[in-house]
Amino acid sequence: MDQASQEAALERLAAHLGDALGASVAREAQTIQFDGRGFSGTVTLDDERVVGEVRLGLMMRPLKGVITREIEAGLDHYLAD
Repeated sequence: MDQASQEAALERLAAHLGDALGASVAREAQTIQFDGRGFSGTVTLDDERVVGEVRLGLMMRPLKGVITREIEAGLDHYLAD
């Protein structure tokens, strides 16, 4: 992805995390940090890869499989060429 596409993808992700999931979102350069009710994490996007980490609270852990599938579907949607 070029720089403009990376910026747009990070802005869409930050908006989604805040609007749809109610997370507080902070951005520094190419990294988003987020914290919501029962989850927190980071996403970093560069020219070659996306690195994400999501930490689930105790109540969210049973939904790990569903959450993983949704993350993968979102990445496919937003990062498709």
